Formats: sequence, C-alpha cells, structure tokens
Amino acid sequence: MTKVNPAMAVQFRATPAELLGRTPAELFRHDLEAGRREWREMLDAGHSHRVSEERRLDGSAIWLEGDYQCFYDTAGRITGHFGVQRDVTEGVAARAELERSKDELRALATRIETAREEERTRIAREIHDELGQALTALKLDLAWVENRLSKSNSGVFRVGEGSITLQIDKIMGVVRRIATELRPSVLDQLGLEAAIEWLVKESAKRTGLAVTLRTDELPHLPDKVASNAFRIIQEALTNVSRHANATAVNVAIRAPERSLVIEIMDNGVGIMPQSLSGIRSLGLLGMRERAVACGGTLKIRGEPGVGTTIIVEIPREIS
Repeated sequence: MTKVNPAMAVQFRATPAELLGRTPAELFRHDLEAGRREWREMLDAGHSHRVSEERRLDGSAIWLEGDYQCFYDTAGRITGHFGVQRDVTEGVAARAELERSKDELRALATRIETAREEERTRIAREIHDELGQALTALKLDLAWVENRLSKSNSGVFRVGEGSITLQIDKIMGVVRRIATELRPSVLDQLGLEAAIEWLVKESAKRTGLAVTLRTDELPHLPDKVASNAFRIIQEALTNVSRHANATAVNVAIRAPERSLVIEIMDNGVGIMPQSLSGIRSLGLLGMRERAVACGGTLKIRGEPGVGTTIIVEIPREIS
C-alpha cells in the first residue's frame, strides 16, 4: 500500500501509518490461496468487483465489497491499482445467520414430518390390528347371537334397517379406510411401486379424474425416499382434484441410475407464478421440503389453459 485515506484506517482499526507498506498477503493471511486467486483474477482482467473476507490488523475478520482498477504504464505493464471499498461485515453476518436459521427450520420441519409419518404408521397399525380384531370378534359373537335368536323363532336381531353384523361390516370398512389413509400398508408390505398403483386407482375412483400411470420397475428404496415420494404424489393428486379443474392426470416414474424421477402432469388451468408462494401454497411448499429432505429437487411449471407439470428428482440413496 502506497496511499491510504482515513476511512480505510478506520475500517482496519489502525492508523494510516500502520497500513502503509502492508501487502495483500498480510490482509489475507487466514486464507492465502483465496487471496492469491482474487488478486490473480483482478490482475488478469485489469479490474474487479468482489466481496472478500480479509483481516484487520488486530486479527478480526472484515468483509469488504470493493471495486478495483489497475494502472498501466505506456508499455501496458501494471504499475499499481486503485480501489474503493465499503465494510459489509454486518450484512454478511446477517445473511449467514439467516441461512443458518433457514437450515435449522428446514431440519426442524423434516424432523416434525418424520415424526408425523412414524405416528401415522403407529396409529394405522393399532387401528388395523387392535380395532379391526375387536370388531371381527364382535361380529362373530353377534353372528352367533343372531343365529341363536333365529333358531328360537324370535326373528333376526336387527338394528334400524340392517342387522348389527351389517352395521359392523360398514364400521370395519371405515376403519380400513382410515388406517389406509394414515399409512397404506401396501407401501410397507409391497413397496413404492405397488403403493402408487393403489394410490392412482383410489384417486381416479374418488375424484373421477382419468389418472394414468407409467412406471419403470423400481428397485428397493430406503423408507425415507419411498415415504416422501409417495406423499409428494399423493399431495400432487389432491391439489389437482381441488384446484386444477383438470380432467386427466399423467403420472410417470423413472428410475435412472442413482435417482428417482417423478413427473405429474395435468391438463388443467395451469398454475400461475403468484400461486407458488404464500400461505395458500403450503401444499406445494410441503412437497418441495419433502424433496429437499431427501437431497432432491422439485420444479413446477404451469402454462395457462394447458396445465401444470411437477418434476421431482430424488437420489435413491440418502447420505
């Protein structure tokens, strides 16, 4: 350094005299390779605009945003450089803290969703096993009672317009439906491919949409990948039935090397860019967070009057 103004001395917590004669190596002593790289880029280009981490004379970190320009002699050789810079340490620290908070919130959201999935699985199994078995036993007992009453010429024991056993059959159907909606047993027993086939059939039956499915033969996937992939498709089909005003949905699943690619395309009104954020898009946000939780990505593309396409890519293995 051959010339220093008072403002720079304040930035580096020093006097101008203490800065004169200093070299860049002293200001980048914490990371000489980064310093060399930044200076090489500036000298090669003849100018530079950058944000760099340097060190004050007391050793504390300082982030500087600067514009720098090289000086040349008549032969085109660099004789020096001039720069104007400002201290952006607080802004960089604030952005770092914001990123850290986002990472923590994302980790918390992932943990909450994992806990919810585990709780759904537990409740579904308890409903299916405990309540299902109790209703089956009750049905057998009542069938015996009805049979005895019939033989004693007392008539068939009925409640309302149907026998008690028929009412229990209806309740058992409700129990199976609730347990399946909480956590489809087919996902745990037969895997993602069979679970998606079941989901597509159920969605088409419930909503009246023409839902088609094309899928590669899927390998065994970790539970986290399979569960999140299933929930993403489930949420996407729910969104289509509620908001897209569509008549048809195509679901395609590919399994290229090391990844799982899911594409859901409808022929509805087409999602608008303003619908991709805000409290009205929590379903989309949840789908994206599920993809990110597996180390993947989710892209949404809408075209008015043509439809919406959702593309999800998830690594098969989670590190």
